[in-house]
Amino acid sequence: MASLFLSARILARADPVYRQPRALWLAAGALFMILCFLPDQFGQREQFALIGILPWLALQCARQRMPNFAAGSPVERIVAGLGAGVVVMVKPPHFALALMVPSLCLALQRRSLKPFFVTENLLGAAIAIAYVTSIAMFDRAYFDEILPFVREIYLPLRVSLVDNMANWPKIVLLLAVATVIAAGGMRALHWDMKILLASALGFVPAFLIMGKGWPNHALPMVVVSTIAFGVLLLRFGGFQSAASIRKAALVFGCALVLQVTIRAQYAALTTDSEPIVRAAAVIRGTIENPTIVSIAGQMQVAHPLTRLVGGSFIARQSSAWAVSNADVLARDAGNPGQREKLEGIRDQLIGEHAIEIASKKPDVVLSGPEADPSWNTLMLQDKRIAAALSDYRVLYTEPLITVYLRCTVGSHDCQVGRQASGSNQ
Repeated sequence: MASLFLSARILARADPVYRQPRALWLAAGALFMILCFLPDQFGQREQFALIGILPWLALQCARQRMPNFAAGSPVERIVAGLGAGVVVMVKPPHFALALMVPSLCLALQRRSLKPFFVTENLLGAAIAIAYVTSIAMFDRAYFDEILPFVREIYLPLRVSLVDNMANWPKIVLLLAVATVIAAGGMRALHWDMKILLASALGFVPAFLIMGKGWPNHALPMVVVSTIAFGVLLLRFGGFQSAASIRKAALVFGCALVLQVTIRAQYAALTTDSEPIVRAAAVIRGTIENPTIVSIAGQMQVAHPLTRLVGGSFIARQSSAWAVSNADVLARDAGNPGQREKLEGIRDQLIGEHAIEIASKKPDVVLSGPEADPSWNTLMLQDKRIAAALSDYRVLYTEPLITVYLRCTVGSHDCQVGRQASGSNQ
């Protein structure tokens, strides 16, 4: 709310069009897109990046109107710079393009490097450099352990470039084209829309580089391009007098925004959350405020279940997703040496999960999916995991989630619990 208020304040001072009563619809639409467009992705890092970039974008729009490229109060410039730093730190260095592309467009238009060396850019760059420097100096494990792990286990599992482009980037590109045509072409396109679209397109390479195709990765570019289209609606003028092709582009853009938004809402509302709800109900009926560890193949098994039961998640990893990734990559590896390396990483990770359960002794251990025999063979039948779970009994099970309860917590003997769970299965 503060970010949006500051952005609206900068724009309203720069241009009377943003002080019109109908501009409130643009503010309301922007608020909805920022907070509610993807409700099942609420609180992701990309949402913080989106919130952080808004004052910076508004300030660039205001600066573009001024012959000397000066705009904004000192406080507004500092806040925009802090937001820019947050944007880069959220996904370094990918999201920097969302700031660099608009600055480059403004520099080319002005034939000057001044758009690069404004207060908010210098402050944002200083924050990002200080952030990277602090990691290099005080957190060498990030370079020595985390980055190699990411290269081996996380990055190789990617959606193909063609499939990725046909997903969320296609929406951004279509909306950008609709905005340009509805405005009457690039020459007639207002610089406010150019800056917003340049930023949205700057997010596209980051989405493709990450290569996962996940909605949270697409959130900033889709929302910023939608806000650009909202600015078009605010500035469109008389619909009746517009050329047919402009009308068609405007209608297409509106239909695209509605279709994407409704689809996102429908997906969130129709997601089957019953397995988590049922498992949470069983846990709440057995123990209050449990400590929880997850060795499930997906991180979603533990979240929001942990919150629903008032629990404390105490594991280093959100789940055994890395074990699952390493196993998939090992099975697909064509090179025997690479397969052996990945299997070694996988087995080491399983051992670390076993050690964590044995040392932390959580009240509840979550596993799944039980319906996957290969996962049971890999994880649950591993001797180290079996030994760590020897003090646990199956409290609840279904195809997606299995809940293990530490014996000293429940009122039943472990052996009795195992026999009962075996008969239930």
